[in-house]
Amino acid sequence: MSKPITGKNHVGERREKRPNGDIYVYERITAYNEKTRKTYTVSQKLKGKIKSGTQKIVPTRPKKRKGEGSIPGATRQHTGLTDILEWVGKASGIDDDVYASFSEGDAAKILSIARYWIGSGGNTLPRLESWQVMHPLPYHEGITEDVYGNLFKNVGRNEEGVQRYFSARAEHLGKSPVVAFDSTTISTYSENQSEARQGFNKAQDGLNTIKLLTLYSVKSGEPIAFSKQPGNVPDVISIENTLTQLKCLHLEKPLVVTDNGYYSQKNMMEFSLRNVKFLTLVDPNITWIRETVDALRPSIASMSSTCPFDPSICGATSCLTHQFSKVRQRSRNGTAAGEKETFSRRLYVHIYYSPDNEAKKELAFRKDLLDLKMLVEENTTEFTESAQRKIDKYLTSSRKGRGGQLKVGFNDEAIAEAKKILWLFRPCQQSGYGHIYSA
Repeated sequence: MSKPITGKNHVGERREKRPNGDIYVYERITAYNEKTRKTYTVSQKLKGKIKSGTQKIVPTRPKKRKGEGSIPGATRQHTGLTDILEWVGKASGIDDDVYASFSEGDAAKILSIARYWIGSGGNTLPRLESWQVMHPLPYHEGITEDVYGNLFKNVGRNEEGVQRYFSARAEHLGKSPVVAFDSTTISTYSENQSEARQGFNKAQDGLNTIKLLTLYSVKSGEPIAFSKQPGNVPDVISIENTLTQLKCLHLEKPLVVTDNGYYSQKNMMEFSLRNVKFLTLVDPNITWIRETVDALRPSIASMSSTCPFDPSICGATSCLTHQFSKVRQRSRNGTAAGEKETFSRRLYVHIYYSPDNEAKKELAFRKDLLDLKMLVEENTTEFTESAQRKIDKYLTSSRKGRGGQLKVGFNDEAIAEAKKILWLFRPCQQSGYGHIYSA
């Protein structure tokens, strides 16, 4: 395209009104093309804008020159998922612990597979080799089916390396760590898992189950150690195995936190015998817990018991000496095998109470009883097991004479007793051995 034959340039101004009422003012340079006999725009530059309702031009902020206003020494670079995972591995110390526990090749494969599972949302391993093409991983060569198959075989037999890794993770906890204990039962179709047994199955699918035990750092949320157990192993044995593993990890005065599935006398006794501090949720219907709750009831709702960080919750703590008993497995110190031996430990029971929660629970309780009363008066005979227990416990029924009208009332004494339980928010207990921890 040939250049236009131009005359002298002309500098002018053009105004453009926007929908919001602002007027943009442009400086425009035009010239005349003698060949086409038309005027064309040489250049156009925004000078500023006139805001709606005013007549003054607000000048446009000048563009910064290259490098102007930048932070000395600062650089900008594009990053992605694998870069973030690499940073997490180094910042958390996981990469260093894996390399210190396994051979360099196996460690690179383990970290690569872990990043693939996180980055792909848990995709199956056969897709790893193609995913690896677009995502740089610690192991640079292709991770084929043979590669990760041999890796799992080697790591599964390398118990020394696994325990070395667990110990390395435990070293990051420091003194008096708070450790969370969790157990999960999973179903499996596999017939090659030696731990698969017919045990407690939440899914109720009739499959064999495996119990997975995991220790977490409460502070960082990172897992420290894990182990597999047969699915039919009871909780008390799981606790025993966990306490043995804690001893092997050389943790100094750990506090073990569990959920409300581990408040049985046997589990608490195992913690107490080994002098391990523990914190667990407890069922308020247990007799000795109820006695403690009743003793704290007059003072728990006072202003001095209000949590400073959440005024809607009140809390109180009671120290008591609890008696444990066990049957001796071996004769020692004048006690023969098979005899019952008792010992006492100091426990701290923490009771929490929420007035708002109490009002909601009592309202739901009243509504439930009124609905049941109406159904009974309508001669409904089929109820769920839970509803039938409430009818038997909290309702009374009588008839006047033979074939008289059914009269349904309330068992006020049982209802008053039930309300004492309703106001409990979250009771829990821990063995303190002279120390009180907030629950």
